Amino acid sequence: MNEITAHTINRGFQSTLVDWGFSDTFAGYLADFSVLIIILFVTIIIYYVAKFIINRVLKRLVEKSVSKWDDHLYEQRVFTRLVMLLPALVLKVSLAPSIAKYPEAIRFIELGLHLYIAFIIVLVIISFLNAVYHIYSELDVADSKPIKGYVQIGKIITYVLGGIAIISILIGQSPMTLLAGLGAMSAILLLIFKDSILGFVAGVQLSSNRMLQIGDWITMPKYNADGTVLDISLVTVKVQNFDNSVCFIPAYALISDSFQNWRNMEEAGGRRMKRSILIDIGTVRFPDATILENLKKKGIFDDKIQSGEINTTNLGLFRNYTVEYLRKTPLLNQDASLMVRTLQPTEFGIPMEIYTFYKPPDWGEFEDFQSKLFEHLLAILPEFGLKAFQRSS
Repeated sequence: MNEITAHTINRGFQSTLVDWGFSDTFAGYLADFSVLIIILFVTIIIYYVAKFIINRVLKRLVEKSVSKWDDHLYEQRVFTRLVMLLPALVLKVSLAPSIAKYPEAIRFIELGLHLYIAFIIVLVIISFLNAVYHIYSELDVADSKPIKGYVQIGKIITYVLGGIAIISILIGQSPMTLLAGLGAMSAILLLIFKDSILGFVAGVQLSSNRMLQIGDWITMPKYNADGTVLDISLVTVKVQNFDNSVCFIPAYALISDSFQNWRNMEEAGGRRMKRSILIDIGTVRFPDATILENLKKKGIFDDKIQSGEINTTNLGLFRNYTVEYLRKTPLLNQDASLMVRTLQPTEFGIPMEIYTFYKPPDWGEFEDFQSKLFEHLLAILPEFGLKAFQRSS
């Protein structure tokens, strides 16, 4: 509604009221108030028409669209909040010409409109950042390079700038004047946002150096953390332990303190198994005919187990048997390192160490397989004339 139209309507309605017997002063107030009501009514109609278009027409277009980014923009109410700017813009254009005789009222109304516009713009930006986060979360790179911390930084900056804009509107000063004054408050701001700043720096380092990503298994005894990373935010890292408890670690603690990440172990081809059996030194000897015959009868000993060396000991036969047994196990990664070796003798016997990689990622299956393997080796150990070391009471 332009100035000429508003003035014409106002004067025409005022003349009509005077003709009906109202005084000039009262007719003027009533005409101005009526025009204001009409403008507000038109504004409400425009808002609901635009909202109807968003909720019905645009929603159908979004649902039919192949791409997903528009779905997230709609779900995060970016379009809905943009429509909320329409009433303020219509009122800003129409009210001043309609009630030009009331400069004080215009000043207060425009103050309220400016505050409303600043608030809605902040909400639109926050919704847009949420949509960006959800769109990025569907990408394959989202787990290895999470952006939740960056999005939270963007929200903090938006809230700070929005607050500065609102305060500048209220006091009638330029935002640059407030920003200049904030320089003296930098120490206080650094103290208030210390965790956010440290978390942001830690997030950049964790992401750029690929030190941590969602889905990693990490161990950090200082914080009783031993489980899978569920979420990486600006300030904290959420870890679900294997007992289903959840702990929250400060993001900067992962930089300042040490933690163990087991991701490389899984990428190497399986979960590493490095465990040994202590063999009684007194039972290690060259196998006699009785032991060899007993092994053959039970189907334990064959030419593959015996390496062909003349001076092979019963411990050597047992090591060769263990290697062949592991080679026939499909759950182990045969392309990775697989060896059975004896370590330096100790006062507790000779450690025979097994070093291999278990393929399935499930921890429970790994522990079950490891237990069954060593139970089998301990049970068959006497067939080679060997004994596991056990300190006598």
